[in-house]
Amino acid sequence: MYTSISKALFFCLLCVGLTACQPKGTWLYQAAADERPDWEHIVVIIDYLNLKDDLDGHWDFASEQHQMVLNRLLAETNRTLQQSGYPRVNRFVLSSGLLFAQPMAVDHYRNSELQHEPLYPPYLLAVDGMEHIAVHQEVLQLLVKYTAPRRHHPEQPDSLRGMHVGHQFDALQLPEDLAVLYIHIDQSAPGIIKQLSSLLLAAAVSSQSDYTQVYLDGGQQKQASAFLVHGSGQIIWKNHDINWHPGQPINQLLIDFPVIPVQPGSGKERY
Repeated sequence: MYTSISKALFFCLLCVGLTACQPKGTWLYQAAADERPDWEHIVVIIDYLNLKDDLDGHWDFASEQHQMVLNRLLAETNRTLQQSGYPRVNRFVLSSGLLFAQPMAVDHYRNSELQHEPLYPPYLLAVDGMEHIAVHQEVLQLLVKYTAPRRHHPEQPDSLRGMHVGHQFDALQLPEDLAVLYIHIDQSAPGIIKQLSSLLLAAAVSSQSDYTQVYLDGGQQKQASAFLVHGSGQIIWKNHDINWHPGQPINQLLIDFPVIPVQPGSGKERY
């Protein structure tokens, strides 16, 4: 009898211990309403990567497939934002491999045919009306490496610290009524995330005192993150999801995205 009780007690303690070890909080973050700055316009930066493993030791990159997915993501994001009251997006960056701070050659496939020359990052880059791409690259690297998988808990004030990238945004000199929506999606084969985490932003963020821990999990393969950053550098909203994929509606990644009412004829429909 005592043996059974001891076993039961041990099992209960084990369960409590395992529960205590579970990560607390949520990957979803929203700045408090009374702390949010005002903004009216939004620009979008989407980085999507889906590298395939190959027997020759190189990663395979299919350019037409990436372009198709990026175009669809931009259209769905634009539609979702307009449904939330935002003006139509007509300034954007579409990229594949924007996070890589160092060269990494991949085999380039176009229409399922291997091209003679390898590709180096960014493997694909389409820009419309945007400047300072290198600065946005640094900001996205910082957000994905340090902020994306960071959990937030209302009873832990420290979990809300560092939700600001003002130092990097100073160089952009963005208007006060502008916010930037960064979306990063990696659906690559197992192993690329581990390699990516070792290449991300080597020295550029080492001086950032607010970021004392690297949150990017090198063992995690597929993941998606989104961040809404005000022109001042304040992170207004962010979400990180290890289950979302481009086959799902984008609004499932942009969950609880801040809504801005735009009145017809107010002059805010275009930027």
